[in-house]
Amino acid sequence: MARPKSEDKRNAIIDAATHLFAERGLIPLPQRQRYQKQAGVAEGTLFTYFKTKDDLINALYREIKLELADAMMSDFPPEEECSHQAAACLGSLCPIGALRILSSARALAQLQVSEVVTKESKDAGGAPVRRVPNHDS
Repeated sequence: MARPKSEDKRNAIIDAATHLFAERGLIPLPQRQRYQKQAGVAEGTLFTYFKTKDDLINALYREIKLELADAMMSDFPPEEECSHQAAACLGSLCPIGALRILSSARALAQLQVSEVVTKESKDAGGAPVRRVPNHDS
């Protein structure tokens, strides 16, 4: 019987992939030992949580987009003017931490040009910000 998957291990792999993609771009899969070493997980664990590199890329894309959107939208004032909305979004990112935002943004820049990110991942990642009402100025 297989052991149950650990959310901590999955998160460690996601965090490691974020940092490695930010530093080196989309690392070829034969270098998966880097993910495992950075995440502090045993060899082969990567494929327990993500069957393919494409699965890891899509999961990472969705997580980064959703984390940033959740942070930005947490105190979003939908009825305010655009300048107040922008200030609220930027202010909401501060608790995440500048280094984490920078690493996530750099990884996201790599992921957004990847042909591997599926339409479903793009739709899921953009869903929170599409709920914002449009204002006629």
